[in-house]
Amino acid sequence: MRILPADDQLGGMRALLESGDALTGYEPQDFPDHCWILHAGYESGKRVRWSELLSRTGQRLEDWGHNLSYRVFDDADWSGEDSPFWNGHEGEPDRESLAHLLDVLAHHSTQGPDTPCYWAQTWFENFAHPVPARHGRLDEGLALYDDAQDPDPNHGPRMFPSQWWPEDRSWYAVTDYDLWATEVLGPPELIADLLSHDWLEAVRHPQISAIGDATKPHWRTTP
Repeated sequence: MRILPADDQLGGMRALLESGDALTGYEPQDFPDHCWILHAGYESGKRVRWSELLSRTGQRLEDWGHNLSYRVFDDADWSGEDSPFWNGHEGEPDRESLAHLLDVLAHHSTQGPDTPCYWAQTWFENFAHPVPARHGRLDEGLALYDDAQDPDPNHGPRMFPSQWWPEDRSWYAVTDYDLWATEVLGPPELIADLLSHDWLEAVRHPQISAIGDATKPHWRTTP
């Protein structure tokens, strides 16, 4: 995987990623379907689903009408390093979820795991130490993730890119520093495979652009 120069246009996407509207990630609007991959939590090294965590407070994700951020769990009795989602890197999928997601994406990509992809960040994600855009095969995603987990002594913690897509833009993946889920946009067949995956916790939830979150997020109450 190679780092791209700052003037590389990323297949026509750089201007969109650097626009003022990309504060919570650039979210394409021209795909027929989408779903969200919930980043897995872990307790004592064991994976725990959102549905289980929310059941402890008597809540259901279907009643959450806002973005899939840390605020979903405002009523939980944990904080900081006690959180099942604590890994020092917000806005990133956990490694195992990413591995399964990459595998499904490979089955829906023209060249399988060898499909050439762009890996990038919006301008807003990290002012002090921007994450450089990269170009490489889809199956290099895990290696990039592992590299991002090792702090750079000169620049502090690194970040896994929040936006990644194949050259032909047949699908698109986006998350954000404040989100605890990754949105995947693409053809209905891809989304159906993600929603039916036996390990990934994939859900239907509105897009970022449809939510806005202009007010403090809150749970919908049942009449």
